[in-house]
Amino acid sequence: MSAKKWFKAILIMTILTLFLIGGVVFFVDPFFHYRAPNPLFFYKLYDQRSQNDGITKHFDYDAIITGTSMSENFKASQFEEGLGFSTIKVTYSGATYKEINDNLAVAYRSGHNPRYVLRPLDYSLLVKDKDELREDMGEYPEWITNDNPIDDVKYLLNKDVLLRYALPALASYFQGEEPGHTSFDDYSYTDQDNKYGKDYVLMGKKRFKEPESQLLITGQEEAFKILDANIEQNVVSLARKHPETKFLYFFPPYSMVYWGNLYEAGELDEILAYKEAAIRQMLECDNIHIYSFTTHTDITTDLSKYRDQAHYDAEVNSFIMDTIIKYENGYEETDMFTSSDRITSENVDDYLMTEKVLLNSFDYNSLIK
Repeated sequence: MSAKKWFKAILIMTILTLFLIGGVVFFVDPFFHYRAPNPLFFYKLYDQRSQNDGITKHFDYDAIITGTSMSENFKASQFEEGLGFSTIKVTYSGATYKEINDNLAVAYRSGHNPRYVLRPLDYSLLVKDKDELREDMGEYPEWITNDNPIDDVKYLLNKDVLLRYALPALASYFQGEEPGHTSFDDYSYTDQDNKYGKDYVLMGKKRFKEPESQLLITGQEEAFKILDANIEQNVVSLARKHPETKFLYFFPPYSMVYWGNLYEAGELDEILAYKEAAIRQMLECDNIHIYSFTTHTDITTDLSKYRDQAHYDAEVNSFIMDTIIKYENGYEETDMFTSSDRITSENVDDYLMTEKVLLNSFDYNSLIK
């Protein structure tokens, strides 16, 4: 065979191979970029940044559980049973408010009209630039989330997508596996992989010291401007546009060790001021229901429930969801739940004062004994 014919043969084989790879990825579509799951295959869900966009666009649902790792151990089935709406869970470990809000906006743009959105508001993310993304977690997959068809080549001809996602889904058909996908109870669920206890939370800390001084809230105008823009764009704006949706936002029950470290550093009142500003901004929207669990010291002082200062076990996730469901079903007056769990325009002043007194007077060294 002449060199010219050999070159043509190699070129044709290469083109055919690329078409075959692209065709398999397109047909299986493991990131649901083009359509809902193919009913012939079983899809394993385990890549939040790559798969959540397609799940939000193309799955059928009436409610969304989203947020950071604080919501990974929620079970969608508990939410469905409690409120009666088909639910997806699309969490983003370590994500900023923008990344989470951008995905929620996708739900509405793709024609969905969720009745509920359940989402935590992490304290560490309150004072962040409104457009900040976690680029330190690797390349952000804009080739999946944008609407540029030219970028699809990064998806269709991606070796990783083919080998790790498309071919296993395709193989599930020939192996006789039941079609479907990882349940939204199991997707992103990490409880079984974590270790909990005082040693992991305290990390050798022997004593909490009294603060040398407290940071002054005055002079923090720039921080409050950043917070205001972040909350408006990434928390409140969708609620203003979609009054038909109830946005269930909650401040997670970080352990008392977290608050103790802030107290020791003289930063406690500053964080509480940021939280208050965010709450008052959200209270402008009637369809935002705000929950906070800081005063549940039965949880926050029990370090056996935590794997670090902030991350709690799945039982706490279940408690949070059960509490919110009961409030949403009108049972806020039951003996099991205190009125401070949900913050309203009527009780906000009392709640904030109770929280501030608790966190400034708590004996943090009792956590070490």
